[in-house]
Amino acid sequence: MVTFDKEKMLNPSIIGGIVNGVLGFICCLSYIVGGSVAAHLYVNAGGNLDYENCGLVGAISGVIGGIIAILLRILIIGFRPYTFLAGTSSIIIGLIFSIIFGAIFGAIGGILYVIIKNK
Repeated sequence: MVTFDKEKMLNPSIIGGIVNGVLGFICCLSYIVGGSVAAHLYVNAGGNLDYENCGLVGAISGVIGGIIAILLRILIIGFRPYTFLAGTSSIIIGLIFSIIFGAIFGAIGGILYVIIKNK
């Protein structure tokens, strides 16, 4: 059963999300690395080494990472006044995709951590 233990899951999710966001700006497959980092930190904090909870921590870190990655894109690429509307819609679409793919790949990273750790 998956339960969100705020004390054990929140800090690893945030740290993994920062890793996801910074590396996700460069390459989207780095969400897997961030999800694995979050799962590792969660297990080290006393969390259960199971697929559900590590996948949840990885998914949360992927969502946080997606938000950070899109904010980095806004800061680095910026807006041009004549393309504000086109830029806004592309940022919203990018945010949605970053969150969805970040959650999926972050969860995969958390699950992969469990598989590798159990071998």
